[in-house]
Amino acid sequence: MLKLINLEIKKFKLWNYWKAVSICNIAFITLFGMMFFIDIDGGKIPFKSFDMTASLIGAMVRTTFTIFASVIIVKLIIDEYKNRSIDVLFTYPIKRKKIISAKLTIVFVFTFVNVLFSTLFLEGLVYLVDVNFNILSGILESKDILRNLLTAFMNAIATAGISLIPLLFGMHRKSGPATIVSSILIATILNSTSEDFTLFSIIAVPLSLGLFGLFIGYYSIRNIEKKDLV
Repeated sequence: MLKLINLEIKKFKLWNYWKAVSICNIAFITLFGMMFFIDIDGGKIPFKSFDMTASLIGAMVRTTFTIFASVIIVKLIIDEYKNRSIDVLFTYPIKRKKIISAKLTIVFVFTFVNVLFSTLFLEGLVYLVDVNFNILSGILESKDILRNLLTAFMNAIATAGISLIPLLFGMHRKSGPATIVSSILIATILNSTSEDFTLFSIIAVPLSLGLFGLFIGYYSIRNIEKKDLV
């Protein structure tokens, strides 16, 4: 499986996406910087608390990488079916389930790693700035840091599962646009922020949808050995 994953990464040059990930994080930092200075100039407190800041960071990161994952799904799976290049791939002496499982694993791991890394990186940056410049109201205690670490980890797992849901819409008509549009809708609905509240704040929602995404991944390969390509 690892060899197959490595071959897929090399085939589609997925390591190049790390440049885009870096650009996303730079954009996040720039956006937060702009929000901070605009609010300061307006005489407002930029961020009321670390929890509110973490909620905003999480929403932006999850939205970005849920959509990012759909682009990878299109590249790895949808386009392969649409262009019929999957026919050639399935002639290899490797089980179809293993091939598609490798592709889905790439999407899941890519999303998990980047959501977790970007969330912790940005929250850590905010914490360091607050320590030096006191931009947040209140005091951040060690228990708050541990709680946010756990929340970031759970949200990354849930988002990785949710990132597979657009596969259901994309595979229906082998449509790249349907895959990406569905991911935008899902990400927007789940991560729309009101004060420091999103649907992700209700722990049952992201976990249920994450499990549903994993089910979609399983369902997509369940009978693939017996199915004719259409």
